[in-house]
Amino acid sequence: MIKVNSQLFIPHFKKSFHFNLSKFYPLTHIITSICAATAEILFLRGIYPGALLLFVMLLQPSVLLMGLLGVLAAVIFAQLTQLGKFYLDSPPFLFNPLLAGLSVGYLFQLSPAAIFLAFVAGIMAFVLTWTLSHVLRTFFYLPVLSLPFIIVSWIIHLAAYHYAGLKAAIVPAYAYSIGWPLPLEGFLRTLGLIFFLPNVWVGIAVISLLLVNSRIQLILAAGGYFLGTTIRGILTGTFAYVYYDPAALNFILVALAIGGFYLLPSPRSYILAAISVGLVALLGEAISVFWAAVALPVHALPYNLVTMLLIYLLGLVGHRLLVRSPQSSPEKTLDQELTTRLRYQGTGRNLLLPFSGSWVVWQGVDGQWTHQGLWRYAFDFFIQDETGCSYSGNGLNLSDYYAFNKPIFSPVRGWMVRVINHLPDCAIGNVDQVNNWGNCVVIYDDRGFYVEISHFAQNSIVIKQGERIERGTLIGRCGNSGYSPQPHIHIQAQLTPDLGAATIPFSFVNVRVDGQFYPEYTPTQSSIVESVKPDHTLASAMTFPLNSQLHFIASAKGKPETELIVTVKMAADGEFYLDSGKAKLFFWRNEDIFMFHRLEGEDPWLALLWIAIPKLPLVRSADMWEDYLPISIVTGGIRRLFYQFASSFYPRLASANYVGQWQSQNTLLGVVSVPYVKKKIQSSVSFGTNGDLLAVDMGNSSLRRFLGK
Repeated sequence: MIKVNSQLFIPHFKKSFHFNLSKFYPLTHIITSICAATAEILFLRGIYPGALLLFVMLLQPSVLLMGLLGVLAAVIFAQLTQLGKFYLDSPPFLFNPLLAGLSVGYLFQLSPAAIFLAFVAGIMAFVLTWTLSHVLRTFFYLPVLSLPFIIVSWIIHLAAYHYAGLKAAIVPAYAYSIGWPLPLEGFLRTLGLIFFLPNVWVGIAVISLLLVNSRIQLILAAGGYFLGTTIRGILTGTFAYVYYDPAALNFILVALAIGGFYLLPSPRSYILAAISVGLVALLGEAISVFWAAVALPVHALPYNLVTMLLIYLLGLVGHRLLVRSPQSSPEKTLDQELTTRLRYQGTGRNLLLPFSGSWVVWQGVDGQWTHQGLWRYAFDFFIQDETGCSYSGNGLNLSDYYAFNKPIFSPVRGWMVRVINHLPDCAIGNVDQVNNWGNCVVIYDDRGFYVEISHFAQNSIVIKQGERIERGTLIGRCGNSGYSPQPHIHIQAQLTPDLGAATIPFSFVNVRVDGQFYPEYTPTQSSIVESVKPDHTLASAMTFPLNSQLHFIASAKGKPETELIVTVKMAADGEFYLDSGKAKLFFWRNEDIFMFHRLEGEDPWLALLWIAIPKLPLVRSADMWEDYLPISIVTGGIRRLFYQFASSFYPRLASANYVGQWQSQNTLLGVVSVPYVKKKIQSSVSFGTNGDLLAVDMGNSSLRRFLGK
């Protein structure tokens, strides 16, 4: 079923209709969106790269004018049809109309007929982008790329055969050659042709942007072009025309897309990018022969097809090469993605241990007895003494076992959806092979999955079916019911409420395993585990209400520098962040952990906060814990550029290691280690007696908070 926004179909009746773009869409929002969409065509991110590209397009103003007309048509159409304005923040909705308009300016001289075509092309590209993006994203999890523009461009080409009011555009001679070697000029022209400006000077501007934004992008663009033209030259037997063929832009685009945007930059992605270039060369040649019958250009169709097919293939198998959230450059994607993978090694389904005190993992994931196949993700826990024995005396009575009758607590918050409480406990040496799970409960976790806990003692469960249950609430007592050779507790997570349902991965939060503290961990067989008590005061202190403000005095080398005021805001996707006006520091917290996880923009004081408190388990103990920081946060200059580039070949360089530990009840110490750098970065965070964050110190820099504001 397709979910439809009902607001799209609510008519608005007024006495008169005044068409005023700025009333609905602030002009600055439209301009910044156009700039961002322009940059996205070349897999760049940000307003300034797009603004520079638009400025360079003034070398051929008529082409730029047609492109902007296409975007204007799309914006007007969106207002007339009351589609809202969220599309302004989705680049394909604007860069496809922009490309459609640019293609008209590339083909035809400025005239009333050409203006009409650019306007209509912009609307058609917008409608197709809206439709195809929904279909591709919903059913295939694919980006729309520039497919809508290609379809519209072909329609314009075919329709133009019957329009006598159009005159072919004339490209200035200086645009094609400035006396440089033919392969180099061909590369520069092709870079410009991506924006329908086959102009060497535009290409120089584009290559400068790539150099500043990403060295990986520059290498991919150049490598893709020269590999593709070499393949074509060898296959066709001549290099006479390959450097003038507009279809060569496919080599650049597919290399950028596969080598460092949709796939994580690595030797494997570079090899796949090279293979994709070869596929594009073959596919482009085949399409050009077929399309020659109707004189249609190949455009970027080979790039679109090869990219979509490869992304779909890798998506089907859940390949780790696929990037979850592409950043503004391949280097930053590496920075973010590799660090995120280190930071979130758990499953996202984190549970409290369902007991207090020290227990032992009797059988873990892929256990040797019953945790196999569909039931592999499960844990059995029991209690042992110092000698490794699970009972006292002769072990013939249930009461001899340390785990028997111990209290069992809820590991999650949710609803009790199933309770079995009447089955007798098995005598030692016997098991119930009929009622495999014994006395058990199934709890629906509010996060969308179920937790089953089995082998309770007979009539010990105190929570009734249908009742709401909180974390840490007493459920019952450990027993020996069901298929249980000795008193123990079995726990598993599953997607349905059925007993014996297939299990899914999960982990435990704020747990001490064999004496080592972990904010989140999946223990192994024979591990000794113990839950660490949460600190509610600390949890309350690290709660920042929406629209609240934090006031700091920021100082360097002991001298007050500036007042830092950060406001707690929420993004459209529900993420919370601290906004300083210069940058946004995103964070999340649950009942167990507080984490900063992404910095957008440049603000050294927000970066200081992130370095000092990357991950904070909401417990106070003498235990140490580890976390990781993106290398870009803790390094700068040439070192940062080197680490970011080299991390595609050696992922260890993408992240710095953080170790945190409470020095006292109110002082948190952190040590950050940069790979292959001897000097450590040390930080100190001070909290008040009521848990409030008071100060952050690192080297010669510090933040002092004013709680009265």
